[in-house]
Amino acid sequence: MNFTDLSTAGPEQPAPALLAALQRLGELGRDGAVALARLVADDDGAFDEAADWIADIASGGLHE
Repeated sequence: MNFTDLSTAGPEQPAPALLAALQRLGELGRDGAVALARLVADDDGAFDEAADWIADIASGGLHE
């Protein structure tokens, strides 16, 4: 998947790339988290929504 295709991608296309990116972010630890935090605006509702979904997945609360 190309980065430029994200705005038109369906749910199945970005999921593998997001998983790989989140796993790499976990490997990078705090440095990776700080790099991401620099990019996120305080009032970014879409990011907040995504973070809530990621938290649900991480806690095992989201299933098909």
